[in-house]
Amino acid sequence: MNNLYFKNGFRFVLLVIAQGLVFNHINLFNYINPFIYILFILLFPVRKNLTPFLILSFLLGLSVDIFSDSGGIHAAASTLI
Repeated sequence: MNNLYFKNGFRFVLLVIAQGLVFNHINLFNYINPFIYILFILLFPVRKNLTPFLILSFLLGLSVDIFSDSGGIHAAASTLI
């Protein structure tokens, strides 16, 4: 069980740092940005209790918003996903 927390925590930090430092600076065809932080939401093991999942999704989007100065749009979108 602790291994699952460690793996998800490591994935969270790794994807936020990769998104903020690498993928925010990549522009495909001059207007498309790849968002890999969504992989955390897709790979998170959802059980019966969805509250921690929603909180982590919000914090993930908020972290990406801090890196990209987007004003909360990633936090709203990742919570909605």
